[in-house]
Amino acid sequence: MNDLIKKLIMLVITLLLVSAAAFITFQIIPGDPVTAALGTDYTEEAAEQMREALGLNRSLPERFFSWLWGAVRGDFGTSMQYHQPVSALIGDRLAVTLWLAVLSMLFVIVVSIPLGILAARFSGRAADRVITLLSQIAMAVPPFFLGILLTLVFGIVLSWFTPGGYVSLEQDPAGFFSYLIWPAAAVAIPKIAMTVKFLRSSVIRQMRLDYVRTARSKGNKESAVLLRHVLKNALIPVVTFLGMAAADVLAGSIIVEQVFGLPGIGRLLVVSISNRDYAVVQAIILYIAFAVVVINFLVDLLYQRLDPRVRLN
Repeated sequence: MNDLIKKLIMLVITLLLVSAAAFITFQIIPGDPVTAALGTDYTEEAAEQMREALGLNRSLPERFFSWLWGAVRGDFGTSMQYHQPVSALIGDRLAVTLWLAVLSMLFVIVVSIPLGILAARFSGRAADRVITLLSQIAMAVPPFFLGILLTLVFGIVLSWFTPGGYVSLEQDPAGFFSYLIWPAAAVAIPKIAMTVKFLRSSVIRQMRLDYVRTARSKGNKESAVLLRHVLKNALIPVVTFLGMAAADVLAGSIIVEQVFGLPGIGRLLVVSISNRDYAVVQAIILYIAFAVVVINFLVDLLYQRLDPRVRLN
């Protein structure tokens, strides 16, 4: 229980530090967001009114604590570009990024675990060589380029989906998921390759330990030894990587969302940075930090569950 409380305290401290760094950074970098927001309608009077409405004429500590208190209550201010509450903007796009993350991680788990076990089971043979070669190729190709290839092959050549034909979940659930499969695959393929490599190495290492020889000496088949005894221990280091991968996807696959035209968090972040819409950028950075630290916290708990030695230490 004490360890859990310490982790929760560290989680809160991390979020506070990230929020402070994000807020201060965007207050001191060159450029005037009010000027960018007003554009050709800029006048000194209009700029002063906007600064007054947004509280930009107050001191930096006042603005920070006011923003932090609003963030705790779910109020991140108003977007200067969209003229909407920031929380509403992010909420409209969060579902896309979350579903993209869920589908991507589902692909990673469903595909990588069988392939990793297969490669370890037939280590040094043809199946292992083929899987290792494909994994090396997949790791070398960035997700945005995979997205372009998938769009070219399956969208333009084979016409399995319409490039840029995104439809919302509310409008057409079937069309939404059938389109989201492709960006999810682009995100997942490099992570599948890395997970296969991690799991293969972990299984091979476990297969050389004494408890495996003991299990074999009791007459257990190789497949039974692998699935009943080895896999649980081999998954322990893989869980950490899967947690990092999940945090990476939840943080927003920015380039992939751009390639497929998805109205997710990543695309909103790019547009907001280019338009100096700092209220939106700060909120998204805080969301990313929250996603990363919470997933790492959950991975630590799962790690302790899988490996009793961690709890004993």
